[in-house]
Amino acid sequence: MKLTVANLGNYSVCFKTIFENLGAEAVLPEKTNPKAIEEGAKLSPELFCFPLKVNIGNYLTAIKKGADTIFMWENIGGSCRLRYYWQIQEKILREAGYNVTVLNLNAKNLFPRINEVRKKNNISIWQTIKAFLFFLEEMRFIEKLEEKATYLRPREKKKGETDQILMQSLEKIDKIKKNQDLKKIEKEVWKKLLNIEINKNAEVLRIGLVGEIYTVIDGAINLDLEKRLGQMGVEVHRQMNLFYHLKKTVMPWIDWKIQRKIMPYLCSTVGGHGRDAIYELLHYSEKGFDGVIQLLPFGCMPETTIRPILQKISQEKKIPFISFSLDEQTGEVGITTRIEAFVDLIKNRQKYNIKNIKS
Repeated sequence: MKLTVANLGNYSVCFKTIFENLGAEAVLPEKTNPKAIEEGAKLSPELFCFPLKVNIGNYLTAIKKGADTIFMWENIGGSCRLRYYWQIQEKILREAGYNVTVLNLNAKNLFPRINEVRKKNNISIWQTIKAFLFFLEEMRFIEKLEEKATYLRPREKKKGETDQILMQSLEKIDKIKKNQDLKKIEKEVWKKLLNIEINKNAEVLRIGLVGEIYTVIDGAINLDLEKRLGQMGVEVHRQMNLFYHLKKTVMPWIDWKIQRKIMPYLCSTVGGHGRDAIYELLHYSEKGFDGVIQLLPFGCMPETTIRPILQKISQEKKIPFISFSLDEQTGEVGITTRIEAFVDLIKNRQKYNIKNIKS
């Protein structure tokens, strides 16, 4: 099997490793770029959301390198259309002349799908368990690196040093397949990060990032929002990451806990990560954050549905809030201008101790 998966921020190296450890050939797409997005948008239905178009563009670059099987996560609840996107994507690619198979992954068939790959590549159950555990270790390390980077960026004295170390670390992780090698890299990287000179007295804003997982965690999609905010003196926090998403998949009581907290604002599921966004906004307001940004694909049904709720909470809790809808037409200049204005608003709010300002 020549497996591929759509780019998902810095997690691509994790998928490459687990595919290879399961005995398959990993054929990952090129890094998401404007050309790939343009090609994906040409083949995709116009009114479908941005992630589908980007995914198609990703798959095209991988297929041209020999990929024949695509792994695609699907949502099986609520109004999110992701639950049938894997079928739409397979249809689009086959009608375009590409003979590929799309394997859907969801909360119910995750382990059967992994077992399917294991059998096709004649890998033992023990090797499969080891591959999955290493996948989780690698994933958590990458997430810890990203969290550390959001703390260091607004405080580092030598601008760009954190991102340079982060990039070098990801390149090293991409080349390893064993836990021992990962542990060695971890020690090296943490040592480098600890040696970064920071301004301990820097006035740093704290902004929470909420929204649809794909647009939140992939810098190629959200125009490197975390990095931009860090350069503006903002420490970015986001709860939504891949480990959290997988944890919710195998621990359904987490959703029960979320629903219980957001009950005064939303009494039912809307699919996607709509409920998570409400829960996270309430959390950030309780922790005294300076503002919250919502990211969503243009036309995303769950995120669009809960946006008025987020605005209501913002007004009730007196926490600045702004929402960005992203698609293939989104311009870098426009996003930068709105972000700078939002950060300036928060700074002025603090400077003049304004409590009732509406963003």
